[in-house]
Amino acid sequence: MKKRVLSYFALIAVVTGLFLTACGKTDDAAVNTDKEYTSLDELADKTIGIQTGTVFDVITAERFPNAKFKYFNSLPDLLGALETGKIDAFPADEPQIRVTMLEDPAVKMLDERLDRFDFGCIFPKTGKGEELRDRFNEFLSKVKEDGTLDEIRDIWFGADESRKVLDDYKNYPATNGTLTLATEGAYPPFNYYKDNAIIGLDVDLACRFCKEYGYGLKVKAMNMDATISSVATGKADFAASGITITPERAQSVNFSEPYFSGGTVMAVRGGSVSAGDPLTSLWESFEKTFIKEGRYRLFLRGIVVTLLITVLSVIFGTALGFVTFLWCRKGCRFANMITNFMIWLIQGMPTVVLLMILYYIVFGSSPIPGGAVSVIGFTLTFAASVFDMLRSGVDAVDRGQTEAAYALGFTDRQAFFEIVLPQAARYFMGSYRGEIVSLIKATAIVGYIAVEDLTKMGDIVRSRTYEAFFPIIAVAVCYFVMAAILTAFVGCLTQGVDPKKRRKNGFLKGVRMHD
Repeated sequence: MKKRVLSYFALIAVVTGLFLTACGKTDDAAVNTDKEYTSLDELADKTIGIQTGTVFDVITAERFPNAKFKYFNSLPDLLGALETGKIDAFPADEPQIRVTMLEDPAVKMLDERLDRFDFGCIFPKTGKGEELRDRFNEFLSKVKEDGTLDEIRDIWFGADESRKVLDDYKNYPATNGTLTLATEGAYPPFNYYKDNAIIGLDVDLACRFCKEYGYGLKVKAMNMDATISSVATGKADFAASGITITPERAQSVNFSEPYFSGGTVMAVRGGSVSAGDPLTSLWESFEKTFIKEGRYRLFLRGIVVTLLITVLSVIFGTALGFVTFLWCRKGCRFANMITNFMIWLIQGMPTVVLLMILYYIVFGSSPIPGGAVSVIGFTLTFAASVFDMLRSGVDAVDRGQTEAAYALGFTDRQAFFEIVLPQAARYFMGSYRGEIVSLIKATAIVGYIAVEDLTKMGDIVRSRTYEAFFPIIAVAVCYFVMAAILTAFVGCLTQGVDPKKRRKNGFLKGVRMHD
């Protein structure tokens, strides 16, 4: 009881701290803004943030060999680290920072550029990929000559939001097949979510290409560091996500001709921002996170995906672990050797690595989507845990129970299922419930293989609102609720299998009374 009370107090303290952080996030005293940088030379030995999957680390290291680097997965993570003083600056593409500055006045960019770059779409290094690349280059030449490309740039870099709309590309007639486009989905103005759909310059260009050449189009949102891998392994037909053309990348994929040229700039803190009323500020953050553009639907979609992966993995993992235990129960040496090796292999690597191996290598040439691969990966990890729980639970039951059952005329199957297993369940059901909670939390990594789960949707919302408090808290609360519901359900099952908690009629079923 004492530990539970302390846990509640700790949770209240954490939530209170986050609330105070949100209320005071615009206060100059809440972040380290003692130093406002005005030139690149001032960053020579500072801490610089880098987005994983980009070439900014190479560019920055050449200019600042004595700087310290910290790596982050997305732009919202970089912005949060910048505003809280964890980093002093971060490099990014100039168009991206200009859009960010419109939304977040606490960020500014230095005038001097680190370098210039060209963006291109990427295609697989296969015969089909080269043919598709050549068609796209032909399309690019045409839109450059007739001014369409300039028109596209004006739309997505302009301030008129009414022009930033796309055709319903999901219903394009796929006379020449359907192409899968890999994109980050959180890289405005090139690609981002609006009204629960991915739009932007990159997607607009892909739509026009597919419509002209008779392709259907399917857009997959994924982490920036996964886009190139998806194309290289054939999981996507092409990718466009503000991808810089480099000789090193060209060894793995085919680049199109450049469709955009720009420069890399350094984003730094923009100084103090006047603090407003805390309650008003909280309401504005809440509105941007959940109400504007119906973003609450993104969270709901993420919850459905997370629950689906979790429930299917629990069902299949339990079945696989149980069947494997029955296979090994009699002590077959061959069966136990194979099972122990597989468990050692699965439990010996991080789950995110297992998922990436399954997605990019094992099923690399297969059209199996990331969600199905996630279920397969988590089924394997959960089955390994179930096998270990069953083994330890059954070993905890006295062997005399089985011998007594044999003496009463029970078959081996009857002895196990009617005598041993119900007693063993008392020992492992607590661990089983804990494994389900761990599985729900572990699903937060499926964004690495292009699955739009709850965590990924939270990142997408953060990339649009540049808010940290409400998207993160919303994701945390959703995980708490899902874990509570599933563990409550498993708790009901626990009462059903625990002999001490079963009803008398159920416990004595089959026993004749008053003979």
